[in-house]
Amino acid sequence: MQPASAPQDIGMLDAVSSTLLVPLMARARAGSIYPWLDPGDTQAQHVMAKIGHDLDALLQDRSAMLHVLWRTQLLKRLGKAFFEHHPDSQGINLGAGLSDYFQWLNNGHNGWLDVDLEGVVSLRHLLLPVHSPTAQDICVDLTQPGWWQQLRLSERASREPLLLLCEGVLMYLTPTQVRAVFREIGNNAPEGSELVCDFMTPLGVGRAHMAPSVSGTGAEFLWGAHNAMEVAHLHPRMELIAQHTVAELYGWAVCWAEMCMTPWTGGPLYGVAHLQITEP
Repeated sequence: MQPASAPQDIGMLDAVSSTLLVPLMARARAGSIYPWLDPGDTQAQHVMAKIGHDLDALLQDRSAMLHVLWRTQLLKRLGKAFFEHHPDSQGINLGAGLSDYFQWLNNGHNGWLDVDLEGVVSLRHLLLPVHSPTAQDICVDLTQPGWWQQLRLSERASREPLLLLCEGVLMYLTPTQVRAVFREIGNNAPEGSELVCDFMTPLGVGRAHMAPSVSGTGAEFLWGAHNAMEVAHLHPRMELIAQHTVAELYGWAVCWAEMCMTPWTGGPLYGVAHLQITEP
């Protein structure tokens, strides 16, 4: 397949899958819009060059761009810390889109799986250059029962701690589907594995039309959590390590205001839960 077909392939993505363009655009253009948060995503820049598709309208949603870049820096930091303790372990990005965290987290000893729907994985093969023999793309539908077995993890990966990332995915699933995703992870991930996932406040459910970068896709926000502890309670093997809030990006005044609003909101408007798999 020739690169020229990439824009057409992107146009055929379903509503939720098409939201992958938001983090792609944020990371590719970070150097020009928010250079202090630029992750140096050469893969995203490469993809944008191959797409040849005008996505500049997404840049108008500056809050979404900021939040993606904050989240990216956080996940990079947490991922590096995990692999410092488990240098030979496997990382898995659930609902990877066109993201490539392994460009930053590859230490020469670990492995990586990028997991997404078939249409997205086809795009990855078309647009993302292969840069490591220990990285692999796998077609998996996280809404289908038994998806964990489709990861086909090696015997070693099945018994050693895993790093699991899940960003920009859960808010588009129904509460029942989110519980099922956590059940798959909680029932199967080895003890000591870490899950890093983002969540939005339940106040945002049903209000995707208020997010400029999402409103045009047809996707809707279907699930939210008041705080990271609520996320951890989705499975008895999940233990909360830390909660991170996007308010950190805006300084102490916004963090203080968010704390004052907690009796009404229950927690962050948008945050990241850092969880560990333990024995109940």
